[in-house]
Amino acid sequence: MMRNVLGVVVGLVMWMVGFYALAIGLAQLWPDYAIHGRQWVREGVFTFTPAMACGNLALWVLAEIWAGWVTAKISKRRGAVSVLAGLLGVYLAAVHLVLYWPRFPWWYNLGVVIPAVPAVLLGAVLANGSSAERVRSSHA
Repeated sequence: MMRNVLGVVVGLVMWMVGFYALAIGLAQLWPDYAIHGRQWVREGVFTFTPAMACGNLALWVLAEIWAGWVTAKISKRRGAVSVLAGLLGVYLAAVHLVLYWPRFPWWYNLGVVIPAVPAVLLGAVLANGSSAERVRSSHA
């Protein structure tokens, strides 16, 4: 039980930290992105270009995959990953389909919400796949 709870909590933290770490990395490579990112953080105004917004969507998916992977590795249970996917799905739906719907373009809101649950589940599949590969290679 503790592994499950720990897996979900660490997965949530890794999701947030993962996105921000990736966004900081992208900002280092793309100075214009950094300008718009700072404007979002300081003023809450979404001024990203469509290309920058698509970059954000990719970062969210990568962070969700990472969160699912971490949760699967810690908990070693599908149920914990399902809880994480559900929590993120409900949270992102509430934020992007209700609270922030008018603040972002419609396609961005959907682009954040729709891939969230599948991306977390993909992370778990990747985590389990890498474990299965190690077991197979150790028996060869």
